[in-house]
Amino acid sequence: RQQRNSNHEGFTSYNHRDAIINTTKEIQSLVKTLNQHLMVHLEKEEKQCMPLVVKHLSKSEIHDLVGKIMGKRSSDMIAQILTMAVQNLNETDKEEMVKHMKQAMVGTFFDRWLAASGWMDGSNGTADKSTVSKVKEGRDAVSETSLLKNKRSASTPALPVGVSALPDAAMAFGGLDPDANANKRLKPNASVSLHGTNRDTTSQAELEKLIRAVATNPSLTAEQKNTTIQGLRASVWQRNQRVLSSTVGIAKFPASRTSRKVHPPSAYYRRDTQGVVALVWKSHNNRDGDAASKKGDNSVEDEVIPKFTESELAPTYHHGSESGEAFGCAHYARACKLRHPISGNLYTCRLCCEQERENPNEDKDQPLDRYAVTEVSCMKCKTLQPTGKYCVNPDCELHKKGFAKYYCDICHFYDDRPRPIFHCPYCNTCRMGLGLGIDYRHCMRCNACVSLSDDDHRCIPQKLQGSCPICHDSLFSSTEPLRGLKCGHVMHLSCFTEYRREQNYTCPLCMRCVEDMSDYFSLLDQAVRVQTMPPIYQNTMINVYCQDCEKTGQCKYHFVGQKCPHCGSYNTREMGRFESTSASDSTSG
Repeated sequence: RQQRNSNHEGFTSYNHRDAIINTTKEIQSLVKTLNQHLMVHLEKEEKQCMPLVVKHLSKSEIHDLVGKIMGKRSSDMIAQILTMAVQNLNETDKEEMVKHMKQAMVGTFFDRWLAASGWMDGSNGTADKSTVSKVKEGRDAVSETSLLKNKRSASTPALPVGVSALPDAAMAFGGLDPDANANKRLKPNASVSLHGTNRDTTSQAELEKLIRAVATNPSLTAEQKNTTIQGLRASVWQRNQRVLSSTVGIAKFPASRTSRKVHPPSAYYRRDTQGVVALVWKSHNNRDGDAASKKGDNSVEDEVIPKFTESELAPTYHHGSESGEAFGCAHYARACKLRHPISGNLYTCRLCCEQERENPNEDKDQPLDRYAVTEVSCMKCKTLQPTGKYCVNPDCELHKKGFAKYYCDICHFYDDRPRPIFHCPYCNTCRMGLGLGIDYRHCMRCNACVSLSDDDHRCIPQKLQGSCPICHDSLFSSTEPLRGLKCGHVMHLSCFTEYRREQNYTCPLCMRCVEDMSDYFSLLDQAVRVQTMPPIYQNTMINVYCQDCEKTGQCKYHFVGQKCPHCGSYNTREMGRFESTSASDSTSG
């Protein structure tokens, strides 16, 4: 009976193996057929469609068409397109493709996104050719032995050996398991220099070779490749920014604030010259202090370890709650503080820095550039560390939970509230919404994200680069909801509400109606019909200029209002009066 059962199990496993093999062959056949159809489609598009586009459309029309198409493509999709270009195009064709993309997106911050993502040299917006490649012989050839030896989960992609010399992609991008490579990433290293970093930047050629190495790794899925490549680009850009920055090290604080900075963080992590996040100092209060703490090298501690005030290291809470459950501030929910890239002070967010700048009793600090932030402090364990989604302290509960649900590695934006947020590559900032092509699109002419449901969108070049016409605060970086007017101009929603409460219905910039006023104009029509003019004004005509349709005309004078003879709007201006001499003059002209 046992032998019969074993034979039955073997027969069943054999059938399952045959079924898997047959399914695999069917999938391979379908993929091959799909690939053939795709290549035929691309060939027809290049040989038949593109010549017609070039023949019948001007360059500006082509750029507008490309801009409308790319305006619905997310940053992840554009990253995949550029990754495909790196894999399949030569240097000349790749530069030509990026050149046309930038021409279609002129007036946006697409160049900044390319530089921040590591695709282009941020100084001139072109591919970096001047830097001599530092890639050693053999880094192009990636084999099974070149994968990291650390054990990873099935959902976490392994990185090539060349990647380990760069800032950790998993921590920098936040898309990978925070425990991946933890042993290698977080090893104590008391010899890491705190006074500076290696001045050699990572060249574009080296980055492209690393991207090719990841893209050609057969053990990674498409999603894992995309996530790893994005983390690489962001990490390389951050490292180059740190190397090129002249503010590396401990900044000088004002004397009044320096006198209060006597409290070091509980631990201090920094990236060494190889880009590996390493523990360089730990407080004496911890049981497992590092070598420097045990030796009691107070001179090194005083000179090198950053010091903060007690209020800077103290946690803050979202919406003023002190329950300990919601870290953050009045503006955002997050469990970390940003370290100012110039002064070194800790702020929960950039808006908190602005509020402190407005306080006359405090030392004036420069505005916090969140793109230049390289270090954060954990509110839970008070560990100072490089920017990332997860706390690098393995003993902290935020090591697995993370500082916030959403983290952007480009603008270093943290938010723990349950709301959809996406990063627009053309605004180069994070916006509220599901994403481009889902509920928003980016208008290249306005340089603004517009709702897909807005069918009456009116383009005004760079409409968000100015200030609110009511409060004169910036619109582009505002955290308050914005209200688009019928004319295309924008103001804060709160300013619009207050403005309309004062019975104003015209735009303060162009004097057009801010919204549909047809119901109100119908009431004015009834008032004109009911109230007759005195005999002295019966034949009085008036020349009017309509501020809605921008046309001139003539109408009968009435003290209620002057109606445009073209569009029926009462939003008109009087240009002059005259007395009619005949019945024909009493009609609208």
